[in-house]
Amino acid sequence: MRQAPSFFIVFAVLLVPLCFGLVSCTDATSGTASHSHSHATGHSHSELPSATPSAYPDRIVLSWAQNPASTLSVTWRTDTTVTGAKAQIAPARAEPSFYTEARTVPAQTTPLPADQVDQANVPAKYHSVTFEGLEADSLYAYRVGDGTRWSEWIHAETAADGSDPFSFIYLGDAQNNVRSHWSRLVRQAYADASGVSFMLHAGDLVNNAHRNVEWGHWNEGGGFIQGMIPNIAVPGNHEYEGYEHWTARDTFDVEVEASGQEMTGTIVEPDGNPEPLEATSEATSSSSDASLVGTWAYNVDNGEYVGTLTIEKGSPDYTATLVGEDGTEYPIRDVSVDGTTLTGAFLMEVEKESTEKLSVHWRPQFTLPQNGPGGLKETVYYLDHQGMRILGLNSEAARNDEDVRATQTEWLRSTLKDARQDDEIRWVVATFHHPMFSSGEGRTNEALRTEWRPIFDEHNVDLVMQGHDHTYARGQAENLTQGVSARSPEGGTVYVNSVSGAKMYEIKPDRWERFEGIEMERGAENTQLYQVVHISRDTLAFRSYTATGEPYDAFDLVKRPSEPNEMIERDVADMPERTHENTIEYARP
Repeated sequence: MRQAPSFFIVFAVLLVPLCFGLVSCTDATSGTASHSHSHATGHSHSELPSATPSAYPDRIVLSWAQNPASTLSVTWRTDTTVTGAKAQIAPARAEPSFYTEARTVPAQTTPLPADQVDQANVPAKYHSVTFEGLEADSLYAYRVGDGTRWSEWIHAETAADGSDPFSFIYLGDAQNNVRSHWSRLVRQAYADASGVSFMLHAGDLVNNAHRNVEWGHWNEGGGFIQGMIPNIAVPGNHEYEGYEHWTARDTFDVEVEASGQEMTGTIVEPDGNPEPLEATSEATSSSSDASLVGTWAYNVDNGEYVGTLTIEKGSPDYTATLVGEDGTEYPIRDVSVDGTTLTGAFLMEVEKESTEKLSVHWRPQFTLPQNGPGGLKETVYYLDHQGMRILGLNSEAARNDEDVRATQTEWLRSTLKDARQDDEIRWVVATFHHPMFSSGEGRTNEALRTEWRPIFDEHNVDLVMQGHDHTYARGQAENLTQGVSARSPEGGTVYVNSVSGAKMYEIKPDRWERFEGIEMERGAENTQLYQVVHISRDTLAFRSYTATGEPYDAFDLVKRPSEPNEMIERDVADMPERTHENTIEYARP
């Protein structure tokens, strides 16, 4: 999820009613008493029937907390009147009387702390059950309820006990317009690959971590699919947010420089984060003379945020005013001009929040493995599925706290070492939110790259699946340190970041050129994508599709004894890349 300028987000959220029609994607910062962070949105989130719970189960999500071959885990939501929640499961049979063989399992119930969070606002109970002692590679029917009010019977399948071939769906950020736009993609993915074993979500499932209605949108978007196919998920930065919010006036610094009809500059946010500004003179003259005076049409973030900047020469002082898209004015104070450079500052009401915390919906809504480090349960974990180890990491927590990053790094090293000593594990893949190699301008995840990449190299991780940048990017790294299997530099980890939702950004002009030992081999802009990954004993077949089911990228990794994986790119990877220039002009939904 690309970091948007909070300066302009504040316009939309607080002072300029819906002036830019945007949703924040600002990275939250941990460890401070408060920070600027936008949570309201200029796009309406109409309340769904599922936003308010009832005594009947809703938001049914299937996952795994333990061995996928012998267990299934399920969570669901009800209102607070429900007591004695339970679930039933039976082997699925063709006869309608299959239910007579059902067994009942009492649920663990967790109240949603809506009274502690100013965006949760809807009291509810979440319930979870892990069905144990199931037969491997078997179809079951289950339902959830309280003994009187039940869900429908839902089919779900356990994993095989060995290394049988399987497939899974990998999804980048859903985040925005989830009900209206992400829904079509996840349903297309299911229509194309309904036999997959699970769905993997690489963070930012929603935009506002604690907002009840957005989790309602996510559940509504996936619908019954999420109760039939297990979900493996890791949190992104938008799954983190403070519990409390307030507004305060704060100062934004401005510096711009004119050059003929063009202007460039920055707006520095209160936390010191600079956001680039570009502007074009509205004067009809084509003179190349540099002058600040006049009205300038500015844009930030490649035109997503727009307005005008008017500069006038008084006697003797200059004055300057920023004007939002709806005409609201923000006078610039302490204006200073040196040739063609103007500096100053303006005041604005900004939204603040308390120290960020994991979404109150996360742990109640997902029942995930608890084999990660202390304090990171169900956000850092591993799962072994039919000869493949899946590692889930919490990159947001790692980026914001050195101690947390060190804890995850040690756990990662130990877990990968264990995987490579297990002859049953043929493939190792990882997922986390922030890309090791960012495709977005002005972004870097250097600390993660410095600490985690050498470990991936050492232990020959096959594939890393990420999100955050709202583009598609794929490349294979050289194994810079020669891993424990003595691979050559030609056979390193494949890194992919993808986007499944409606928010789109641009790939930076130099792609991945600034990163050592890797190049971007395939990219896409302005395109919703899903990936289907097929795993067999010796081949990982990766296929990426657009929201309309059209193939977009394809490669195979083939294991070879005592040699690096062989990378085979398929023909579709040679087709022209989708960009903002050759697709319909991006209009934020």
